[in-house]
Amino acid sequence: MSDISRRAFLTRAGALALGFSFPLFSGKAQDSQSSLKFKNSTDDDNRKSSLEYHNAYIEITPSNEVVFRIPDIELGQGIYTAAAMLLAEELEVELSAVKVRPALPSPEYILKGELTEITWGSGSTQKDWFPLQQAAATLRIMLIESAAQFWRINPDQCYTQKGQIYGPDNRQSPYSQFLVPADKLSIPKDIILKKKEAYSLIGKSQPRVDTPSKINGKAIFAADISLPAIKTGYMIACPVVGGKLVRIHDQQARQVQGVVDILSLEDMVCIIAEHFWAASKAAKLLKIEWDFGPNGMTSTDSIYKQLIQASDQKGIVGYSNSSVKIETALAATSHVYKMTYRQPMLAHAALEALSCTIEINDNHCEIWSCSQTPLRTQDRIAELLKRDKKDIIFHNVYVGGSFGRRLDEDYILQAVKFAQKISYPLKCVWSREEDFLQDHVRPPYLDQIEVGVGADGLLTTVKHNLVGPSIMARWDKSQLTKEGMDPDLFLGINTIPYEIPHYQLNYTRCDIDAIIPGWWQGNGATRNVFVIESIINKCAVKAKKDVIEYRKQLKVDARATAVMDLVAQHAQWDQPLSKDIGRGFALAHVFNSYIAMVVEAEVTAMSVVRLHRVIVAVDCGLAVNPDQIAAQIESSAIIGLGSALYNEVQLEQGKIVQRNFNQYRILHMNEAPQIEVHIIKSDEAPSGVGELGTIVAAPALAHALGSILNKQLYSLPLNKYLL
Repeated sequence: MSDISRRAFLTRAGALALGFSFPLFSGKAQDSQSSLKFKNSTDDDNRKSSLEYHNAYIEITPSNEVVFRIPDIELGQGIYTAAAMLLAEELEVELSAVKVRPALPSPEYILKGELTEITWGSGSTQKDWFPLQQAAATLRIMLIESAAQFWRINPDQCYTQKGQIYGPDNRQSPYSQFLVPADKLSIPKDIILKKKEAYSLIGKSQPRVDTPSKINGKAIFAADISLPAIKTGYMIACPVVGGKLVRIHDQQARQVQGVVDILSLEDMVCIIAEHFWAASKAAKLLKIEWDFGPNGMTSTDSIYKQLIQASDQKGIVGYSNSSVKIETALAATSHVYKMTYRQPMLAHAALEALSCTIEINDNHCEIWSCSQTPLRTQDRIAELLKRDKKDIIFHNVYVGGSFGRRLDEDYILQAVKFAQKISYPLKCVWSREEDFLQDHVRPPYLDQIEVGVGADGLLTTVKHNLVGPSIMARWDKSQLTKEGMDPDLFLGINTIPYEIPHYQLNYTRCDIDAIIPGWWQGNGATRNVFVIESIINKCAVKAKKDVIEYRKQLKVDARATAVMDLVAQHAQWDQPLSKDIGRGFALAHVFNSYIAMVVEAEVTAMSVVRLHRVIVAVDCGLAVNPDQIAAQIESSAIIGLGSALYNEVQLEQGKIVQRNFNQYRILHMNEAPQIEVHIIKSDEAPSGVGELGTIVAAPALAHALGSILNKQLYSLPLNKYLL
């Protein structure tokens, strides 16, 4: 990459072309013909030019290629492919004709109810489903109208297929021929979308559009960017939150061949070198003195002591589905069970460690990285540099995983602070160890539970006291309820598929100064579903009832019943297993989807857990790309099972102990179970998929292992029960 010029890297020579662009989401754009514009564009160019970028759009080039600038970040969830399928279906073009490119940040992408332009919560296909279909269908109708006017015939005499418009008398022309006339047309008000039975792409498995570039190495990640005179910045931060730099002993480090400079902030150091290997060698010779501050004595044990002490305080009522006082409801039950769940801190541990490339000059600040909240990131950079936001050009490139880590922009701001000290472009990289140390971990929680059951053993009442930090209070306090409740903390509780007459969640906020809390896979639902499903499994066992039949007696709805029946069928639930194998079950209704999981596992004589089979049934509405859905469920299940079994971030003297995958255990290939994914056929709108497997994995595995060990498992990770 170092021999390629900057302009050649960002654009392809001679690719400048006049294209037709069509707005998608903007309310004002729907009312104005002027929003249909001609635009100078390039094949791969997403840089700011003399023309202002406007809102989201589909672009058709003179070569009849369809380009879509997508606001969603491709985190591995397959949204580039799903978006291409949605556009190709309604626009009547081949999938290969649609090129999906990342868009620059824009307020136009903020959807109603969202905080900012954001990719999270398994929501990409959910939110893009209707707007993309509608926009593509609208453009197709306008192109037909344009062709009809040109041919002087009725539009009803025309039809489209594979990017061509056909008329009577063997007339045929590509879409690109009618771009100019279409620009003069009004946007039609009545848009009729394709009927589902006419779909040729949606609902049928398609290969991912980004796979070829990721296989042949052409996919661009932040660390791949190469600019003239660029240097590498090796990032080192104080390993204790709140700590400060005292002094650096850098004489030996500066003597390493290739080292250019060593810069510092109040809590960070950046070794600048010609390449990564020189910087990493210098890092081993660098001696840094830190003042760790008051958090320097924090440990995992002291954190849980803090949570336990906070549990004595009176919290707020964060969620309630009943007007009856919860103590009154509990008193009316036949029996009350009490239990406490302890959920650990977790790392994001994405395959790609943090990275960011920056160039700052008198005219602009240009950044290549990945942010799940690019508009928020752009705002923060502009504020930091005291520049107009239009001068901050942020390119979202491919990223090797996130799991919520890139909802925060701290690493990008750190890079900007160093980049503004120098006159050349800077590629900032974090080592794997530094990525772990600077992680915004999923915070720890205590869940203190009292559940009441009736004479028939059925669950009627839950008093749920939750103690722990609030991520939203750190991220955006304006999103808290007036009582101070973080909405993420009842995610999964507010959509439980059961009829539990009395459910009250009380929340006691307990901030942990030694960590920066961050969102993790499945957000709050991963934590809450572990508690809810474990409660129900315990109540079913106490009532001596089958756990699936017990759930049906809690009056689950039809969609929940369907996934339970389907997973039971494929798991042969009514057939007994070997006495050495335990079988666990969990159900969830999250992100508008339903998922049921059965896990079959055993504990060997050496106290090693063997995962045999995982059977999943999912109802995620209309399955846009079935193979991709299955892959998402499989991968999220693997993450969930491995985390439930092994993962915990621990602190000693304020520092994160786990610095790499040799300390933060993941499932190995030979440990992966056979996974079956069965998708319910549905006519409902598509709903969230990407994190579903993680959400139900822990309670299903805990149930399976608990049946072997003949005990209820209340804490994660589960391997603690085997030691």
